[in-house]
Amino acid sequence: MNIRNKIEQITVYLTQNLSGYEVIPANWGWHIHKGDTYCGLLQYQEKKGWQGEALPHVPQEILEQLKKITQ
Repeated sequence: MNIRNKIEQITVYLTQNLSGYEVIPANWGWHIHKGDTYCGLLQYQEKKGWQGEALPHVPQEILEQLKKITQ
């Protein structure tokens, strides 16, 4: 699966479903902020899957949907 083909879809999904968070696209993932707090970078790698400092801040149901999008 080529993640580059899904970046826009993932960005829209994160922006619409992470209520209370600000999602900022980055070169290699998405910066996640909640209010004035920086949660970290969320990124996807084909061999490692979803990872980054923001991972613990993302609700499990959203992570499950992200996994489906990137399959």
